[in-house]
Amino acid sequence: MILLHMQTSIGFNSTTADNEVRCIKSERQALLTFKQGLVDKYGWLSSWGNEEEKKECCKWEGVQCSNTTGHVTVLNIPTDHSEITGNFGASLFELQHLISLGLSSIDFNLSHIPESIGLLNKIQHLDLYSCNLSGPLPSQLANLTSLQFLDLGSNNFNSVENLEWLTSLSYLKYLGLSRINQVTNCLLQVMNKLPHLIELHLDRCNLQDVVPQCVPMINTSTSLAVLHLESNNLSDSTFQWLFEFNQSLVDLSLSNNQFQGLIPENLGHMTYLESLTLSHSQFGKGIPKSFGNLCKLRYLGIYGNNLDGMLPELIGNLTGCLQLSLESLNLGGNKIKGPLPDMIENFSSLRELYLYNNQLSGTVSKSIGLLSELEQLHISSNSLNGTITESHFSTLSKLQSLDMSFNPLSFNFSRDWIPPFQLYFIGLRSCKLGPKFPNWLKTQKDFSSLDISGNQISDSIPKWFWNVSSTADELNLSSNQIYGIVPDLSTNFANSLGLRIDLSKNKLQGSLPVFPADVSSINLSKNRFFGSISYLCTVTRRKLQLLDVSYNQLSGKLPGCMTGWTNLRILNLANNHLFGKIPSSIGSLSYLESLGLQNNNFSGEIPWSLGNCSALQFLDLSYNRFSGIIPAWVGERLSSLIFLLLRSNNFSGDIPLQLCRLTNIMLLDLSNNHLSGSIPWCIQNLTALAQKKSSDYNLFLIYGAIASYVDKAAIMWKGMVYDYEYLKDLRIIDLSSNKLTGEIPVQISSLFQLVQLNLSRNQLTGKMPPDIGQLRQLESLDLSSNQLSGHVPGSMSQLNFLSTLNLSHNNFSGRIPLSTQMQSFNASAFVGNAALCGLPLTPTCPGDEKAKSKPTDSGGKDNQEDRAEFWKSFKLSMELGVAISFVGVLAVKLDHPLKHLCFLLFNNVRVHLSTLKDCLYVLVAVFGLVVREHVSRLAKKLKLFEPSVSS
Repeated sequence: MILLHMQTSIGFNSTTADNEVRCIKSERQALLTFKQGLVDKYGWLSSWGNEEEKKECCKWEGVQCSNTTGHVTVLNIPTDHSEITGNFGASLFELQHLISLGLSSIDFNLSHIPESIGLLNKIQHLDLYSCNLSGPLPSQLANLTSLQFLDLGSNNFNSVENLEWLTSLSYLKYLGLSRINQVTNCLLQVMNKLPHLIELHLDRCNLQDVVPQCVPMINTSTSLAVLHLESNNLSDSTFQWLFEFNQSLVDLSLSNNQFQGLIPENLGHMTYLESLTLSHSQFGKGIPKSFGNLCKLRYLGIYGNNLDGMLPELIGNLTGCLQLSLESLNLGGNKIKGPLPDMIENFSSLRELYLYNNQLSGTVSKSIGLLSELEQLHISSNSLNGTITESHFSTLSKLQSLDMSFNPLSFNFSRDWIPPFQLYFIGLRSCKLGPKFPNWLKTQKDFSSLDISGNQISDSIPKWFWNVSSTADELNLSSNQIYGIVPDLSTNFANSLGLRIDLSKNKLQGSLPVFPADVSSINLSKNRFFGSISYLCTVTRRKLQLLDVSYNQLSGKLPGCMTGWTNLRILNLANNHLFGKIPSSIGSLSYLESLGLQNNNFSGEIPWSLGNCSALQFLDLSYNRFSGIIPAWVGERLSSLIFLLLRSNNFSGDIPLQLCRLTNIMLLDLSNNHLSGSIPWCIQNLTALAQKKSSDYNLFLIYGAIASYVDKAAIMWKGMVYDYEYLKDLRIIDLSSNKLTGEIPVQISSLFQLVQLNLSRNQLTGKMPPDIGQLRQLESLDLSSNQLSGHVPGSMSQLNFLSTLNLSHNNFSGRIPLSTQMQSFNASAFVGNAALCGLPLTPTCPGDEKAKSKPTDSGGKDNQEDRAEFWKSFKLSMELGVAISFVGVLAVKLDHPLKHLCFLLFNNVRVHLSTLKDCLYVLVAVFGLVVREHVSRLAKKLKLFEPSVSS
């Protein structure tokens, strides 16, 4: 509304009287000077030039001039030109007749705003949003007294604490300072001095609580209609200030703050509200009944909180005039229970209903089909059950987006049913559409996203499906039992912006299908495709980001066409029959983050060119016939690696010390090779195994448009091989089944987050690290079949999570440490250690019987006499202590002569007994000396038991 008003007031039109407009030479030169400081690699400003045919600057891209004077009045480079970078030069400010300047999303490389901006004293609209500007805000901005629109948000200004200059902009209607962390709370006080302010954006400014002395509750603006304070650190005290705007606020967004407890009842008294967002805080319980009186409210968003009431009650609190006005209701991401109630049909204006990710149960009411205005219905990730029939959609002719995924719902439609809607988003994942392919999809010809994975479909894909899906950008038919052959799709999806197709976990067969050239994601894993992978060379080009054809029957060598897959991020060819060497062209995949070649017949050495793939986080070459050494450059050039699996190959030589540079590594598996030498002492440098990562640590799951992909690997876990997904929870070192020698480095005890350690079946010698008990997260430890010796460290009793242990077939000696955990293991965990004893391996250790018998012979008689002597002395000491205490108390209570006698009695310890407390101090001291003497005497007598105890 503000922009339309301003363009009307400016009074120009770029298409009016073009023949009469003449560019002023000095202003043309100022624009060209500005362009010279920019890098415009895509030529968005190609119409700007000094050539004869380009001299009319009023016809340039983004430039408009006054029809009467010819002065440049508007410079507005559209935001879709964000590829433009450069410096914010001062030449623009020679355009002193500018009324509107819009440069948002141009990257000015941390340039400062020139002080000469103050020369634009006629400007009314200034938009520098997200321009990567830095430095201080120049005080000369105060000269722009005609400003009505100002947006400086999403920049990197380093000093914005003093914003008093804003008070000079008395005509300001729009102020945007989003994502500027240095904005202080007292800005809200400045805001009170802007009488015409209509819209204020302070989201992501790290605002704290609203301080009363900064924001007085008087003289507040009555014009403020739009207030966005989301993603700050505001708490409940903020509401006291907000309620001053009861009669003006139309759009209020408070999401992602520190609110908690009940939603304030007074929010229901802000009767002019049309949009209210309270998402991602900690509001609990229900919705205030006063909300039913918000007669103008069109959008209500309380998603991502802790609402835990019953849905019928929550909906009931919204009854009133609100149910006639409400168009969008978002209660997703809470803990709401109960069924979808019949009363939902009373919200006759509802266009969007979001109840996803709650705890809803029961059946879906057929009254949902009476919401004739409904366009978006998202009820995924609940426990709704029952059967969905045609009557659920009887009047939903405007429905565009439907998401019922992750509910145990069955769909029962007649084969000739024609839905009343045309959907662009269809999400029915993990429901039950099968066993036949859903015939009603034939009528949906405009969808861009379809997910019917995990729907128990046991059928072939009909030919008509590939025709109706030609507009789709995403197709997911995975995890069904779909069979048959996928046809040539090279001419389909002509309007796709980059097709993402997932047909994995089915029973499809034949050769790999031909896809259109601009496909961005292909997942055909766990099917029955056969033939050569080189078939993909003719159809996959620069847009391809994901290619997963693992778990098929593909054969042949890797093709050399990988040089054309320059944007590939995930390549998974695991579990096929591929062979030969990895071609050097693998090095052209500079964006590659995940490479899975496990369980094939690849051979040869790891090519040096793989070191060019410096973005690799997941590398699995397990179960092949690779040979040679593990290259040192793996640790030097692949520093982003999180998972390195080289299991079951023919690698030889030492483990290179350079692997210690893999500070992000969480899973290191070099087992079942021919590696020799010692375990690197620098293993403590694997800091990701030592430091606990935050709970939201995202390893490698985000790949732009393919965020749902998860890497998989065959992991030896607690003695058995499993196919693991979601590897981010594992912290593993497995060096088993090699020829490693030397001792286990003591530094391994510093890898505090290690969950599994397997060094079995090597030739290791020496003792176990004494501090191995520091690995408190350890669940599995296997050191079997080595030549380790010495005692089993007592610190192992601290491994409370240890559930798998194997120390068998070594040379350990002595007693197995006593702990609930250690004695819970089977004896097989300790066999093959001839000098090891104790439970669970043996009932006793040598010498245990002798130690038990000694107290019953002559030595036992002496022991009994010592004990009698001790208790006799102890009794005497107690009596003496009580007597001394009694005398001390009397000394305090009686007259001075007896008190003086008490002083003389204790003169040797120089204790002043003028109070009862002093007497008690002496009592404790004397008692302690007596006990110490007799305990010492008894300890000397007990020394005769020491040989049998140690044995």
